[in-house]
Amino acid sequence: MPKFGDMKRIAIFICCTIISIAFSACAQNNMLQEGLALKYLVREPRTHAGKPPVAILMHGYGSNEADLFELAQFFPDDFLVISVRAPYPQGPTGFQWFEKDRSKQKYTPIKAQVEDSRDLLLKFIPQVVSWHHADAANIYVMGFSQGAIMSYEVGLTSPATIKGIGILSGGLPTGLEKEIKPSPTLSRLRIFIAHGTADNILSYQDGKDGYDQLVKLGLKPELHTYTGMAHTITSQVVADLVKWLKS
Repeated sequence: MPKFGDMKRIAIFICCTIISIAFSACAQNNMLQEGLALKYLVREPRTHAGKPPVAILMHGYGSNEADLFELAQFFPDDFLVISVRAPYPQGPTGFQWFEKDRSKQKYTPIKAQVEDSRDLLLKFIPQVVSWHHADAANIYVMGFSQGAIMSYEVGLTSPATIKGIGILSGGLPTGLEKEIKPSPTLSRLRIFIAHGTADNILSYQDGKDGYDQLVKLGLKPELHTYTGMAHTITSQVVADLVKWLKS
């Protein structure tokens, strides 16, 4: 029979092993994943009941995949959460989905770069589904600022691929409404829009105009207005987004 000292050492060993495994899992989640169309960080589902739904997070201008990844802790436990890096470098550690058209006064993306980023995302999404054994019928794309614009671009042009989009302080890309083709799959697209009234980068009116355009197209977006909020994401925005995701 093991002595008390031996049992104590065994207990310490088991405890240390559990901590080591937990640390390794955490570190793995925070390691940049490569090999697919885009680089990304991943939070694996905390609970497993079949193929997981997927939330793909897209950062704003000049940021990177680590920016929105901290939101993963608030997402439902059954979700696979992917925080993806934009393809175009912007500064030493930043990236962007597209450049702005400097010839236009209004915030107008360079269309060719938007389309290139959209095509990369549409290539990336099925790769993620296959690699992580996720639910292809339960994909949400959501983003902040430029990432929100890309969420519009991906979701509205390929609604058969996407279940829902989350628009955080973003606007509908100029002219996109003319490219949208009404269909039964488009009409089922879930849309969450969050915008602050004090946003000085993409104005509240930009967000509201996008909402109005979608309503005219027969869609049913959900608009959340945040009085006094600037170009940012608050805890209330995250709470409302997660509540919508669960509904």
